[in-house]
Amino acid sequence: MRNGSESGLPTAWEVPIGRLLAQFAYVPGAAVWVMLPSPAMRALVHAAVRHAGLHAIDGPEVLLEEEVRDALAQASPAVVICPPEVFGWVSKLAFLQGCRAVYTCGEEGAGSLLDRAAHFAMAAEA
Repeated sequence: MRNGSESGLPTAWEVPIGRLLAQFAYVPGAAVWVMLPSPAMRALVHAAVRHAGLHAIDGPEVLLEEEVRDALAQASPAVVICPPEVFGWVSKLAFLQGCRAVYTCGEEGAGSLLDRAAHFAMAAEA
């Protein structure tokens, strides 16, 4: 279903993702580090981050472990959103830097980000 989103995901996902991310607003200097290669998915996540009242930081385009480690240390994000393919090593580095959550989001939106945000969509409908 296209509904105005280049990613193929309805733009209605912006609010549930924003509600999910808003849980981290209590973290001082809370930021969401976005490591998504798809410009459309990045745009959707950025809109959701704004909805949550948080700040988005784009991570490196090239996912080299040393660069990611250095960038995480500098950014100190509360949340990281990355492709499922790199979740293992990215989440390890993120949690070592004090990150509170790591979500995955693939090219078409598949991953833990939409799985968790779906709970907020269902709660809003109830």
